[in-house]
Amino acid sequence: MKKYMFTGAAALVSLLFAASLNAEIFELKNDKVQFQVDEKGNLVSLKNVVANREYAGGEGLWRIVYEDGLSLEESIESENAPVEVKKDGNKISLDYGGDFKVKILCELKGDEIHFSSEIKNDSPYKIVREFQFPMLKSANLKKDTVLYWPQANGHRLPDIRAWLRGGFRSYMAQDNKAIEQYSMYPSPQSMNYYVLDDSDTSLYIASHDPEFEKTLHLVRMRKIGGKGEFKYGGVDFAMAKYPFLKPGESKKFADYVVSPHVGDWHVSAKKYRKWADTWYKHIPIDQDFKDSNGWQRIIMRHQYGKVFFRYDQLPEIRKVGKEAGLDTILMFGWWKEGMDAGYPEYSADDTQGGDDALRKYIKEFQKDGGKVNLYFNGQLIDMSTKFYRDLGKKVSIKRADGTEHMERYPFGGDGTGLRVFGNKTFVTACPAAKEWLEVLKGLADRAIALGADGVFFDQLGYKSELCYDKSHGHAIPCQNIMKYKHEMLAKLRDYVRSKKPDMSMGIEWVSDPTSMYADYIHSVEPNLHITRKDKNGVPITTFAPMYQYTFPEVYATNRDIYNNEDVARRCNLTVLRGWRDDAAVYRCRATLDDAPVYKEYLGKIAPLRNKYRDLILNGTFRDTDLAKCSTPQLPYSTFENGDKMAVVATQSHKDSVAASFEAEGYKFVGGDGVGNFSISADGDKAKVEVKKDGLVVLTFKRK
Repeated sequence: MKKYMFTGAAALVSLLFAASLNAEIFELKNDKVQFQVDEKGNLVSLKNVVANREYAGGEGLWRIVYEDGLSLEESIESENAPVEVKKDGNKISLDYGGDFKVKILCELKGDEIHFSSEIKNDSPYKIVREFQFPMLKSANLKKDTVLYWPQANGHRLPDIRAWLRGGFRSYMAQDNKAIEQYSMYPSPQSMNYYVLDDSDTSLYIASHDPEFEKTLHLVRMRKIGGKGEFKYGGVDFAMAKYPFLKPGESKKFADYVVSPHVGDWHVSAKKYRKWADTWYKHIPIDQDFKDSNGWQRIIMRHQYGKVFFRYDQLPEIRKVGKEAGLDTILMFGWWKEGMDAGYPEYSADDTQGGDDALRKYIKEFQKDGGKVNLYFNGQLIDMSTKFYRDLGKKVSIKRADGTEHMERYPFGGDGTGLRVFGNKTFVTACPAAKEWLEVLKGLADRAIALGADGVFFDQLGYKSELCYDKSHGHAIPCQNIMKYKHEMLAKLRDYVRSKKPDMSMGIEWVSDPTSMYADYIHSVEPNLHITRKDKNGVPITTFAPMYQYTFPEVYATNRDIYNNEDVARRCNLTVLRGWRDDAAVYRCRATLDDAPVYKEYLGKIAPLRNKYRDLILNGTFRDTDLAKCSTPQLPYSTFENGDKMAVVATQSHKDSVAASFEAEGYKFVGGDGVGNFSISADGDKAKVEVKKDGLVVLTFKRK
């Protein structure tokens, strides 16, 4: 063991974290990163050496939550556990004693610290429920540090403490100790990393876990001060796994990566993608979807029996969509029980002539190039069905107490009773149960037999809960249940392609274990609503294109435009983000004829999309990487395909914004737009003036 002497202001900061001036410090360091722990296992330094940016808070690296008899959640902090710290070459090991033996190995690789850990439960009767690691306790945040949070498509959270205060829950959590915000991967967190971004430097926190085990992304602001005081202080960032270790059991976790790197969140995204490339293999998508601008999403019959549209109205729906530049219907509630009912039986609707009539009118819809995608739910089982009584009970997800996980969707009609008291109750199928894959194959067969162009499985990108049913063949509890869903989707996609090679298959929710097997993702949380203004006074949403930037080959849709409100701005954002349209007027209860402003605007942007389809719909999304804009007042994004590149720009907050765009290695070729705008060439650059709610596409070609 070696003692280090420090000089200078930067070294003094590190010394203040140590227990005393004589504390023993263990260090890993190169020209990019400095990592130090003291003899008590406290994180003394986590520094970006290049920018002299320190993140460490001088506290421990983990928390364990354990079950102690009737008390189900007690905690121990690493600061309170005995530890032996050793350094061996480019590695530091920390061996903790006590009831729960924790071994941590830290290794420096470039600008990354890689952590592996192992827990052994040496207690006579306690159960280790969760392991919160790595923890950055009392993180050194700057005033303008932004949290990039990969919930669904991605969120940008510029005021971390304000966001935490929004997580205040007095009854459900111990706000007397800490206020917390958290989200589970896989789903609703779409990727297993998050970022603290200072623009020029960032901290990447990730779990590179090919098993897709449930991992909680956790941020907590702890209460400080003495008895009676009500003050919150240090902010902790962590990940949590749930080993549920009984006495004598142990578990290893690898590989966690923490990187205080140069650059913003885009660098972090590239780190995650580099790791994901070791397992991520995206299939080529269906041509029909490539040729489409999106769809009308229509509920034919709802859960409460109301018929909004009959089969014989499909030609009328096609006509409305065609006038708005949409060639597809995503058809919900086409079966007799109606939307969110009868899963997975989907009885033929004999009140309309059954499957023969549906098949007939699907053909009618397809006559002039229209496409029909049929809805199925990928995991819900209606408890009132014969299927549930015969097989559903066997394949359903079971909780720790043996009961089934249940969900309710209280849709209502003209009254309030159905919404207040509920109508349907569902269990969810465990993706590890082999019988469920056969059910989904059968649903795909049904769509093929009906002549559909595509099949859509709702919720298959969304989370599955922990399952405790031993008969499904997984570990108890099933921590890597999304790996089973990942494997199930691979087999389902292969099956659909084998039966009908040109049939598209879509799912709901972006999630990296599942999105690779879908032609498109029906997005959730598109974040199209303005929440605040940025430092330049530009109104912005919470959206950050984290998923799309990390996995640009995944094609997604927008959501939540249900009427004529704020249409131009939100549709322009949809084009800016490279998404297709999901036109779901009055939440799928009407066609675009009932939202004429929305319909008219979709018709205006359709020719622009068709003109630049290979770039702005089917190209590679690159956020703002490929071009520079002369003003922050004009939001934009870039796309590339081969030797061509496009810039999409729009603004809705000023009467007019003038700007110029330049792209290194490219020359300006031309452009077009919607609304009031002007475009001109300035050598290799493009000059634009974009009026309020204007939308422009600028094209460049590599020199």
